[in-house]
Amino acid sequence: MSVRIEHFIYGGAAALKRFRATIPAGMEVSMVPGGLVVRDLLRPGRDSEAAIARIEALARAQGLDYDGHGRAVDAGGAGRGLDIQPCTLTHRTGVAAGAGFAVPLPDGRFGHGVYLGGDRRGYLLLDVSALVTDRPAGADAVRDAPRRYRQPLLVWHTGFAALPLARAAPIAQLPCEVVFRSGVGWPDPEAVARLEIRLGVRATDTPEGWNALLAAMAEAGERMPGIDGATLTTARVGRTGALTLSEDHTVVRLADSAAHPMPWQPAAMDDIITGLAGGQDIIAARDRVT
Repeated sequence: MSVRIEHFIYGGAAALKRFRATIPAGMEVSMVPGGLVVRDLLRPGRDSEAAIARIEALARAQGLDYDGHGRAVDAGGAGRGLDIQPCTLTHRTGVAAGAGFAVPLPDGRFGHGVYLGGDRRGYLLLDVSALVTDRPAGADAVRDAPRRYRQPLLVWHTGFAALPLARAAPIAQLPCEVVFRSGVGWPDPEAVARLEIRLGVRATDTPEGWNALLAAMAEAGERMPGIDGATLTTARVGRTGALTLSEDHTVVRLADSAAHPMPWQPAAMDDIITGLAGGQDIIAARDRVT
């Protein structure tokens, strides 16, 4: 079965133009704020690691930031791409950097969080609160409530509702920084197949099946085999809420799982809302498993 890989690349306009001239013919290129996305169709028999390394090398040769890769969701597949917002969260909603916000839940209640910062690529840094109320809470209640997760999250800036709190005083102190981990290594297909059989999960080559596997592994107290270490990415937020990401490619061993930073994988706001409303918390499961 063919797989379409998306490569996320950012940098200056001139370097992006040079990069586009170097990529092999037949690849799809889409412009995004500050960069572009390259889609590469991997037909059966192609080495995915070699294909990823090739695009990464071409990007870095032009001085561009290769920001990772993922499996593309095509129009005829299980879903559609993310509708990333080009404006800042403050411009779109009125929620200032460092301030709290409320987000409506499907059952009519409200979850809460603190907006720390964002960038032009569509990343937000949010500190999600465990506070769920019938009406939007005040800033003091959000500040004093426990966190939903053990650290702030990187979240895709899609068009979710974020409501400023009644008291707009800042909750978080800026500047700040948060560290995330990217696992090095991955289980081979045979290991995944064994997990499918043991945990009774199927279709792990789909997003829904993969999330079901992560949830089942978290419930069973298992960790993903084949991850040998991690590289670390630091999200730094300036005083005005401007977010920058910096990756240290040095592989580190994280022997004490309790001390791991959370995984580097931007969350979907829908997943956060589902967890706050009492549904499956795939973000917490991913943290425990990977």
